[in-house]
Amino acid sequence: MSERVIEQFMWGFQHSFRSSVEFEVERAFEEIGFKAYVRCILVGFEVTDGHRFPICVEQGDGLYKTEDFSDVQRLAVEKYRNNPESSVLYSHPRMRKLRQESLMNRMRAEALEETLGSLEGQSERIFFASNSVQVGDYDVHVIIGTDKQAVARVPQISTTMSDRMPVLQSLVHAVIWEILGRAAKALYLPEAGSGLSVLGASTGEIVRTATEHMLRTMMYCIHYWFASDFHLLMNQLSALPYEGREGAGRLVLAQADNPAIDVSVKLASPVDSRNTLAIRKLLEGGGPTADVLSDGERIYGLGTVRSDYDPTTESVFNVRFLRRGYWELSHAGTALLAVRDGIPSLPQHVLDERYLLDLCDRLFTASDGDVLVQAARAIGKHRHGAMLVISADAEGEAKRLSPQSWAVEPSLLSPSLLTQLTDMDGAVLLDPEGNCHAIGVILDGVAKGEGDPARGSRLNNSVRYLGSGRAATIVVVYSADGGIDVLPHLHCRVLKSEVNGAVAAYLALVPQRPPELERVNRLWDAVKSFRFYLSAEQCNALNDAREAFEEWRMETTQVRIEENLLVPDPMMDESYWLKENE
Repeated sequence: MSERVIEQFMWGFQHSFRSSVEFEVERAFEEIGFKAYVRCILVGFEVTDGHRFPICVEQGDGLYKTEDFSDVQRLAVEKYRNNPESSVLYSHPRMRKLRQESLMNRMRAEALEETLGSLEGQSERIFFASNSVQVGDYDVHVIIGTDKQAVARVPQISTTMSDRMPVLQSLVHAVIWEILGRAAKALYLPEAGSGLSVLGASTGEIVRTATEHMLRTMMYCIHYWFASDFHLLMNQLSALPYEGREGAGRLVLAQADNPAIDVSVKLASPVDSRNTLAIRKLLEGGGPTADVLSDGERIYGLGTVRSDYDPTTESVFNVRFLRRGYWELSHAGTALLAVRDGIPSLPQHVLDERYLLDLCDRLFTASDGDVLVQAARAIGKHRHGAMLVISADAEGEAKRLSPQSWAVEPSLLSPSLLTQLTDMDGAVLLDPEGNCHAIGVILDGVAKGEGDPARGSRLNNSVRYLGSGRAATIVVVYSADGGIDVLPHLHCRVLKSEVNGAVAAYLALVPQRPPELERVNRLWDAVKSFRFYLSAEQCNALNDAREAFEEWRMETTQVRIEENLLVPDPMMDESYWLKENE
């Protein structure tokens, strides 16, 4: 077995430490329902002169060179001097020294983030760097990189600081910072990375702690500074029944003097936020005309958020209790966090409008995407589940299904009327221009071994209907449990050049001996992510290259990883390619 030589040496277990942190990030992202590329990097700056490498980079793949970071120290000093915190006075000299050292450390971390993002080929990535910890002769920063667009799509607020206190913008940000914090602490331990559990916590514990930090910092936005047990209190409230009924209602979080709040009923004696039994009873008094109001510390009344509330102030949040053990934190109508039975995740019941528009473009020769998205949003305001059916032959389907539905004169319906119609069982049937052709539609179809037995009748009826050879149709399914499905589930369209590029990169790298194992694995994962689009020729070439690589690995490491062979998918056709100029 060949030995591994660490050229840019900081400490002996730097490779396993980096790999372990990267693995923990991937698991945490999966836990919260966030799908994105993950990369962990370690960058160390020498503490004393005289080393062969003043800057060391532990990265797995050889994407970055030490000279890429040559300007980081200068940029950090510049950022430090421009930061108002650098001029803050402290009464005790030691306190000032510690604060300023910490600030300088933070500025170097930010300089690393900016430097990495500015490198060639990294514009699609966003980087998060921890403060450094001295390991041996180097100050080591842990850095996590991921997809910039994926992070941007996560429901989040824009506030990052409130009264000099940092605010975590989303659950993804919170998870990243929790892992960075734990990784930095782990660097203080002897031989960091030598054990199996680098972060010293399970994935679930990491996510729960990150959620607590996220909620505490978001409460800074409403000027409540002591929300350390907010997560626990909301879990308790959501689990409490009231006279045998499941928990329900909404809690508005804002200061009583916030101009965006209209107080309808002001309590003479506010209720402490830890009095969950009293709050649960008050939630029963909330409804369409008034919600329970809290400043975080106390419940002070019932009221509403004014229609002219400016969302950019991010000073009003609300918690919706949907059913027993299930609650959400939202801002300005956007759900930021979902917690089910104490398990946090990103909100899953968000209409994928981009996918809906993509399906319209792919399935219909002409359609009014804006009207259809507006209709789907309106249907989404249901009380017990709903379906929207968009058919290229809406007129014909309205007649065919009329014994089980009501055909109507084709017309555009207002969003409020569409929402009202969801109280009726059955789907609303539209044509691609958004005209309604039928209401109360019961879909038919023949079972063909498709669907999901764990899901309800709305989804499975839709799957059967779509599988019955009808005209091009899209079905938006809102389940009573909060799930949203836009059917049919088609693979996204991609650029043929991207697929060919991934295949070519793997085939070029894998014959090298010895190969860069981590890069080989990453490229193989990239190839597998495109497996639906692969041709028979590409599958054969990749399978042969993989077999040769595994034979080499078996000879040199006595390890062989068996995987299913790549085969062309019979459903793949030219419609899945994007135009190269798009």
